Amino acid sequence: MELRRLELDDLPACSDLAESRSWPREETKWAFLLTHGEGWGLFDEQGLVGTTIVTRYPELASISMVLVAERAARQGHARRLVSHVLDTGVSTLFATSMGRPLYEQLGFHAVGFTDIHAGPFSVDQSRGQAADISHIATAADLDDLVALDTKVTGLTRPFLWESLLARGSVRVSDHGIAGSLRVSDDLLLIGPVIADSPADACALIADSAVGNGRVRVDVHDPEVIAFVREHGLESWGEATWMVRGAEKLPGDRTRYHAPLLQALG
Repeated sequence: MELRRLELDDLPACSDLAESRSWPREETKWAFLLTHGEGWGLFDEQGLVGTTIVTRYPELASISMVLVAERAARQGHARRLVSHVLDTGVSTLFATSMGRPLYEQLGFHAVGFTDIHAGPFSVDQSRGQAADISHIATAADLDDLVALDTKVTGLTRPFLWESLLARGSVRVSDHGIAGSLRVSDDLLLIGPVIADSPADACALIADSAVGNGRVRVDVHDPEVIAFVREHGLESWGEATWMVRGAEKLPGDRTRYHAPLLQALG
C-alpha cells in the first residue's frame, strides 16, 4: 500500500471516498485545505484508501480529514495516517466518538467540544431580517483581523483571513468578527466567530446567515447553541476538541465561539 502526498488532482477521489462514508463531497473544502495544508493519502490497487490533512501553524499542527474506506476499515490505517503527520510539537484535532479512543492512545486528551449545527437560518419577521450590527470587511482590515485572531486563538494564520477577505465573506462589528466560506452550492460555513460575549456572537452569526440558504456553524456556548436552535438549525452531533503535547489550547478561548472549519483549529 502506497502512502503519498495528496494533490489537487486527487480531489475527485477524496470526494468519492468522503461520499462513500456518508460525508458530504465538499470539493471546495478539500481544495481549501489541500492548498493551505499538507494532505496524505493511502492508495491500494483499487485507488484511495485513506486520507488525512495537517495544517501547520508556528504554534501547533491541526490534524483533520482522517477517513478510511469501508473496505479497509479496522486495519490500522487511520493510526498510520495520523502517526505519519504527528511530530514532537503540539497537535490538535476534533474527534468523533468513534475516533476518540485511537487519539487517546496516541496521546491526545480532551480540552473541549463543539456542537455541529446546520440548516436554513429562520428569521422572526417581527424582529427584522438580521441583527444588522456588522459590515463587510475590506482588505484594509486584514492586519486588525489577523491580530485579533492571533490574540484569541493563539494561532498565526494570515492566509485564512486573506482568503476570506478575497471572497468578501468577513463581517466586522464593534464587538467581534465572523468569517464564512461557501463549500457547496447549498451550504455556507460560518466562522471563525470571535466575539466579546455570547450575545455578540449570536448577532454576528445572524448577520452572516440571513439570506444565505443552508448554513453550518459549530458552537459550544449554551447561549449560542440555544440561539441557533431557536432559528431552525439542527444538531448534527458533537465533536470533542483534543490536544497533544500541551495541557490546553493557546489564546483567549473565552472569545472563540466557532471555528470556520474544525480542520483549521
